[in-house]
Amino acid sequence: MAIIGIDLGTTNSLACVCREGKPVLIPNSLGGMLTPSVVSVDANGEICVGAVAKERMISHPEASAASFKRYMGTDKVFTLAGEQFTPQELSSFVLRQLKEDAERFLGEEVTEAVISVPAYFNDNQRYATKEAGKLAGIHVERLVNEPSAAALAASRISGEDEGSYLVFDLGGDDFDEVIARSFCAHHQMDFDVLDRQAKLTLLRMSEKCKRDLTKQDEAELVWEAKEKRMPLNNLVLAGLGQELFGRISGVIERALHDSARNMEEIDEIVLVGGSSRMPVVSLYLQTHLKRRPLMIASPDEVVAMGAGIYAGIKERRQDIRDLVLTDICPFSLGTSVVNYADSGNPIMSTVIERNSVLPCSRTGYYTNSYDNQCQIEIGIYQGESYYCNENLKLGVIEMEILPGKKGEACLEISFTYDINGILEVEVTDHQLKRMKRKVLTSEKVRMSEEELYRRLEELQAYKLMPYGGVRTKMIMAKGERLFTQLLGARRQQVAIAMHQIGQAIMSRDEQQINRVLKEAKELFDRLEES
Repeated sequence: MAIIGIDLGTTNSLACVCREGKPVLIPNSLGGMLTPSVVSVDANGEICVGAVAKERMISHPEASAASFKRYMGTDKVFTLAGEQFTPQELSSFVLRQLKEDAERFLGEEVTEAVISVPAYFNDNQRYATKEAGKLAGIHVERLVNEPSAAALAASRISGEDEGSYLVFDLGGDDFDEVIARSFCAHHQMDFDVLDRQAKLTLLRMSEKCKRDLTKQDEAELVWEAKEKRMPLNNLVLAGLGQELFGRISGVIERALHDSARNMEEIDEIVLVGGSSRMPVVSLYLQTHLKRRPLMIASPDEVVAMGAGIYAGIKERRQDIRDLVLTDICPFSLGTSVVNYADSGNPIMSTVIERNSVLPCSRTGYYTNSYDNQCQIEIGIYQGESYYCNENLKLGVIEMEILPGKKGEACLEISFTYDINGILEVEVTDHQLKRMKRKVLTSEKVRMSEEELYRRLEELQAYKLMPYGGVRTKMIMAKGERLFTQLLGARRQQVAIAMHQIGQAIMSRDEQQINRVLKEAKELFDRLEES
């Protein structure tokens, strides 16, 4: 039984396995490596995942969802075709699809995976990712931070044993929205008041325009259904993205500060995310950091490669078993202390600072805050804010103490944080020689094991689209989307092609079906290009 690495992305997801010390990407049912992180429920109650679901986003917006990774670890609920799903349940469908693709590719069962998560994911978000794995029937013992995975892949592929990498991970959704809002301003429209289908259509057109500008210097955003268009070039896009680049600069400066390094001490810049290929991004990096980024692997694939290599380490494969991947604590962890200026707003006392190498253990010493205090409530928090109320509360430990004068009690509080993101807190009262130990995790959005098992059974009733029908479904979904977007003679061409597909399927003649599908695909591709 193989262990695979999975990059469960906001926009796209992909899986990887380690073979002979090298990462091998796993193709999906359409032969591509990237599976869009989109889920749609069709009229038969079947779950579509990936490219087919992405095509259905515009033609069936009420039955489709994307970017749900942004809401992992929250109580957000998505309604698809009248059924409600949490972000981790939608993510579980994506993981199930990747698992099925991997089993078909490898010819063996997949029961375990290493999944990458953004470094900024807090405890709730990380637990929700593991929960999604359980709902997909996958054991997820280890999560790895995306920058760590990318750096591992870059190091392994380049053959360098040592090096310092700045991992630049850029999501493209923000640029899509910048282009869409610029288009609306150009035509005196209000992006925020557009209905959901109109927004999705415009964002899809903006994404295409962005991709075109990655390959060429000029492009045009055309929204035929609205009979509107807008020319765009990379110089204009650079201006439109100034606010985004300003935010990016702040993140880079903080990362360099936390690492106690400057750019002269960084060996390579590793790009992550397809949008990092954009010429405006390359220009920004060369201008701001005075460095040309490393393109040792596709930015879309490098995180999955790192997760795949780590999966190989977990399998104890002979060729890489001596590799050791250490990771860091992405958020500071601490306890609450009394704020004498505002008793209802406790202050964060940090015990483990962010970027501490895992596993790690730290100890702090605390005392009673007023005379005759007989109990101390120790709140455990995760975050960087000065005030505890602005951080994520993980739990509470209550300790009985001997009443006495303020400052007489002595409590030793030890935090131990392991590579799997599990925090254990131990509180020792040296006066009473009493100790309490607790594994702390936020329980805000978590299901019990019984609830998980019950929901797993319910989700298994939703069947993923059969492997053999993906090509047909993909072409038909694209036709439905184009019919929604186009007008006039070209819309009529789509309608005729869709009718021919339906007739061919009813004939059950495989040769006719294949011919009609091929002709329809060629037509749809031409219409999309034009």
